[in-house]
Amino acid sequence: MIIMDKIDQLLQGAIDLHIHSGPGLIDRSLNHVEACQEAMAAGMKAVVLKDQHGTTANLVPFLREYIIRDHPLKVYGGVPLNNAAGGVNPRVVEAAIGYGAKVIWMPTLSAKHHKEEHARQTASARATMPKPRIVLASDPPITLLDGNGRLLPEVKEICQMIAQADIILGCGHLSKKETDLLIEEGKVQGVRKIVINHPELHLGVTLDDMREYAKAGVFLEHVLAIVYSKKSTYEYILEMIRATGAGQTVISTDLGQPGRPRPVQGLKEFLGAMLMLGLTENEIKTVLHDNPAKLLNLA
Repeated sequence: MIIMDKIDQLLQGAIDLHIHSGPGLIDRSLNHVEACQEAMAAGMKAVVLKDQHGTTANLVPFLREYIIRDHPLKVYGGVPLNNAAGGVNPRVVEAAIGYGAKVIWMPTLSAKHHKEEHARQTASARATMPKPRIVLASDPPITLLDGNGRLLPEVKEICQMIAQADIILGCGHLSKKETDLLIEEGKVQGVRKIVINHPELHLGVTLDDMREYAKAGVFLEHVLAIVYSKKSTYEYILEMIRATGAGQTVISTDLGQPGRPRPVQGLKEFLGAMLMLGLTENEIKTVLHDNPAKLLNLA
């Protein structure tokens, strides 16, 4: 009972930067309304909704007016630069920012690196990746690099837009070379909020690499969905937090897949595991409250 009370307390004011609610081309365990309702019931401070095939920013005004109403929960959207959303296209980013997007994710499912890595996985590992109900007629692999290994000019323009709007640049499912060049360009263009999404998964970097990113002011986002797909563990999440420091870490759920806990339940299970493993309450508040609030300009 004591630990359950503590979990409920730590959920108060928590922020989830990465929720996969629906409807979408990929089946989801909850819809956008339910995602907001459950976050409100838990006393959370903010959520960011993500759709792999388009922007969620244009949904936010309806959710605020008809669901959130006078509740203090903040809800935001963003866009991943996959083919279905328009790809690595400054006009897509411009429109999303116009709708109020708080996160621009570089390509995820459409990323060349993601597709190559997916093809190398075992059949059982591939089976854990949710699949769209509708197979796109064409989803060519996207890379941020030209034939000479340099960033495409569109990336510079996109970074400039993100910097001007002071929103989050999510690195998506890129290769390490693409990620490193993107971070470098983002910094040159004045991007202040750079997040590497689940670095232990697609990026596959070491703890030493993560330390270097953290020293450079990049945030490392560790997600709970891959715990349920057996691609990470609570113990390794704790090790990564301790290796790089809570100050450059955020925890998001990345949940919404059928057969896995819904986001709030996932956070409860994470908090219970972390308290048992020895993560301090101050560290939990840093990675789940304070750092996401800074990234959303809510601090």
